[in-house]
Amino acid sequence: MANKEKPPGKVKTWFKKQTSRAKSRRQHFAAWCRTKYLNISYQAKQSKWFKRGLNPILWPYIIIMILLIVVPLLIILLYSFIQPTGNSLVFEINFKNFVTFLSERKFVIALLLALGYSFIAALIAIVIAYPVAYVMAFCKSKLLSKNIWILVTLPIWINMLLKIIGLQTLFNIIAPGLLGTTISVVIGMVYAFLPFVILPIYNSLDKIDKSLIEASKDLGANGFKTFWKVVFRQSIPGIIAGGTLLLVQAATSLIIVKFMGNGRINLIVDVIESYFFKGENFGIGAAISVILAIIVFLIIVLSNLLSRYFETRKGRRNEKIS
Repeated sequence: MANKEKPPGKVKTWFKKQTSRAKSRRQHFAAWCRTKYLNISYQAKQSKWFKRGLNPILWPYIIIMILLIVVPLLIILLYSFIQPTGNSLVFEINFKNFVTFLSERKFVIALLLALGYSFIAALIAIVIAYPVAYVMAFCKSKLLSKNIWILVTLPIWINMLLKIIGLQTLFNIIAPGLLGTTISVVIGMVYAFLPFVILPIYNSLDKIDKSLIEASKDLGANGFKTFWKVVFRQSIPGIIAGGTLLLVQAATSLIIVKFMGNGRINLIVDVIESYFFKGENFGIGAAISVILAIIVFLIIVLSNLLSRYFETRKGRRNEKIS
């Protein structure tokens, strides 16, 4: 019987080093997870809610949130992992629906188009919203400022469907050829969600310390430099918040695509609707919904990180000035 060849010493040494490195990484990761858990649990125990107990007034709100948000999300998540087979459902954990989404080019294009249209609409809305918010924040007449605020918030009180149908009717009268184009969809997104961009920018501008503007002027800065260095930079968190609100809402809005797209533009929400309500595989629709929810969550997290970064810079700048 032939003797088995032993691996060279260098190979053994390399293998031992890799094993020890992997082991140390696992230990570091476990220690990091434990530290995070202890910090979160300590902060929770130090909070007022934990010490005093949950306010009974909040229980109806929590129950409604669980029934209307948490449970439907869990059902959608469950649907994304199951395969319909005739009259029965085979509950098996697999990622077939997610693989189908990623392998189909039309699905990815529809998702990218939805995010692209929403991003363009967010940029246009910021350009329109900033002057309005600036006038509201720095207007000397409080009466005029309040009237502008009412005009800005008034569209929020109107039903979304009515607003989009009215815009569609206006397009049919003025420019019927634009319906079903990228322009009409982007205009619909800006029109529907513009107030959600104006209000965060207004809040950030209204919170700016007016003494910083006066100090900038006393130090010899002209109007543009004061605006760029003081006003605009301190309003960046509001710009990010407003743009994110429009981006998230526009990317997930079905009404705008239905009425302003006029059946000629298909975005990711149309794909989800077709799989849920037109007799197709609802499992794929659920998987697409989960992917869209994850992308929206990542956009919100990125927006919060950027807002904190600029708020931190703003705080440091104020400390240097003071």
